[in-house]
Amino acid sequence: MRIAMIGVRGIPAHLGGAEHVVEELTRELTARGHEVLVYCRRSYVAGLPAPTFGRQIFTPYLHGKHVETITHTAASLVDVLGRHVDVIHLHSPGPALLSWLPRLAGIPLVLTVHAPDWLRDKWSRPAKAALRFGLACGMRRANEVTAVNKSLAEQLSAEFGREVHYVPNGVRPVQLRPAKAIARWGLDKCRYALTVGRVVPEKRLDLLLKTWGDLSDSDKAGVRLVVVGDIDATSYGRSCRAKGGSDVMFLGVQYGEILSELYSNTELVIHPSSLEGMSLVLLEAAAYGRCILASDLKVTLDSFGDCMVYYRGEESSDLVREIGRLLRSEELRRAMGNRARSHVLQSYDWSAIAQRMESIYCRAIERAQG
Repeated sequence: MRIAMIGVRGIPAHLGGAEHVVEELTRELTARGHEVLVYCRRSYVAGLPAPTFGRQIFTPYLHGKHVETITHTAASLVDVLGRHVDVIHLHSPGPALLSWLPRLAGIPLVLTVHAPDWLRDKWSRPAKAALRFGLACGMRRANEVTAVNKSLAEQLSAEFGREVHYVPNGVRPVQLRPAKAIARWGLDKCRYALTVGRVVPEKRLDLLLKTWGDLSDSDKAGVRLVVVGDIDATSYGRSCRAKGGSDVMFLGVQYGEILSELYSNTELVIHPSSLEGMSLVLLEAAAYGRCILASDLKVTLDSFGDCMVYYRGEESSDLVREIGRLLRSEELRRAMGNRARSHVLQSYDWSAIAQRMESIYCRAIERAQG
């Protein structure tokens, strides 16, 4: 089968959840004997080695927050028409604005909704309306639709009156790393809690920083808070930096060996997000056997159940109480970390996920031919 992945910035992935999903799917599908074309933006993969699986295809695009994705998608969809692919896998509601083009050409189309992007605070009202319209286009035009969590799949199915397949994100087994590269920040010698993610309002870094400041010294027990994310890219991020006290470290964007060391050596991962699809940060932290404290979103509860500790969303006092409770109990942290690792490695295997997606491609092809 020849499969085209369109709607992400490219592989190898270094920023972005959808990009990591496409990278892992491409790896697995290639191993299963399929040819996978991944449409990439040169600026995203510049300086990175070409992947050893899949095939990168570069198409032009306009730069800018509101035009880059749609222009790259348009160029990619025009290009793919001449490549005789068996199925197009389109990712996210924005690119789905153009889902009519492959259907018009008679190419089977699968749409994956990674998250309710139309609810993100970073978008203006017109941008949110465009994303909602893109979602509606994709839901009507795609031969098959998938979503990465059960709640989102059920919501979309009910709203649009069609089947939406639940196909989760996955995770791979990892090895714990000693604190070597992170020694540059002194993190080989001190205890720390960790938060990782995009620095945007719905990730609620502002709430976490306020809460951290409200913790007593006895609750913190000498633990520092380490923030990984592009803190200086937006006015929101810069305002968050200004709220950080002397026991908060902002490390910017990290991945690869350094991020692995950060996960391996942290006491606690805190994820205060108010909007998620299926968080790759939570999957990765769980794979490292870390104790995780997350907001009680239904999508997170559905995906991770009792293998994490939860606090009530917007309640800073509840977050204060749970951070203090977890930092005081090494035994509890170890038990929750072990439970998290066992759960995700048993439930979210990339090989099984790729096999599931392969069957959905076959269904899309059958429906398009029927």
